Amino acid sequence: MNLNQLQIFCTVARHLSFSVAAEELFITQPAVSQQVKALERQLNVKLFERLGHKMFLTEAGEAILADAQAILTARAEMEQSLALLRGSTGRLALGANTTGGMYVVPSIARAFRELHPEAEATLQVETTNRICERVMQNMIDVAVVTGPVQDRRFVVRDLLADEVDLIVSPSHPFATRTTVSPAEAAAEDFAVPEPGSRTRTLIESAFLERSLRIRVTMQLPGTEAVKKAVEANLGVAMVSKHAITRELALGALHRVVIDGLTIHRPIHVLHRKGKHLSPLARRFLAFAHDFVAREGHRAGPVLLPASGDKQSSDEAG
Repeated sequence: MNLNQLQIFCTVARHLSFSVAAEELFITQPAVSQQVKALERQLNVKLFERLGHKMFLTEAGEAILADAQAILTARAEMEQSLALLRGSTGRLALGANTTGGMYVVPSIARAFRELHPEAEATLQVETTNRICERVMQNMIDVAVVTGPVQDRRFVVRDLLADEVDLIVSPSHPFATRTTVSPAEAAAEDFAVPEPGSRTRTLIESAFLERSLRIRVTMQLPGTEAVKKAVEANLGVAMVSKHAITRELALGALHRVVIDGLTIHRPIHVLHRKGKHLSPLARRFLAFAHDFVAREGHRAGPVLLPASGDKQSSDEAG
């Protein structure tokens, strides 16, 4: 048994497909098959079985999968430690959802890189669900996402607070109003992110709790597109307050209070529970909290009190 065989086994187990695993690993499908069979011979067990056109892990395959992943994680962490001992500051894989990745993490990461110019830091921005998957696959070390995330697989800490605000064009009738009622807001044409957005789910749920349903007339790919639609007075929207700092300052958008409907949520920083964080990842975690405490206006105007780790058995959204 060797580490290459374990890597191939874990990749096949993740996709339950020899062909997809071969594409990801940039090797041929026969090579994948050969290495899995070699591992099966050494362990004297069958790791996969087929039922019809579908592939499944056998009981033995499921039993060794977690241990195989732990071995590969240990190897990656050892390589990271050796790189640090050789004088390199190492690599840091960051992840964030759209709000975190576009409006919170860049200023933190830029300041961190100024202190650690030799660090090789990457940032992946996707939906919260996808980012959490990547963290579990050990492809992302530390992630910044909007919450709430309640999942015992992660160590979750509050970084800062967020509020989802109603925004309108300066030419919209609401722009001259101090407040509007939830019913008035729900009756407007809404621009929203595409299905799967946690922000959209949060907004729709808040109105449904008041027996109201927003009138969605536009589904757009992300917050920036939503803001542009509102600027053009094609509808109203609700977005993170961290996403509209510039537009409010320029007068391109107006924020309107909805009576009795305030949507607060935390922005978390998280990593996989049980993961041995590299020195660079630990420094980033400490730096992110210090940066927000010191210059919160650059990473978001509202800070959360320290609340410790949050863990729950619910699935992350």
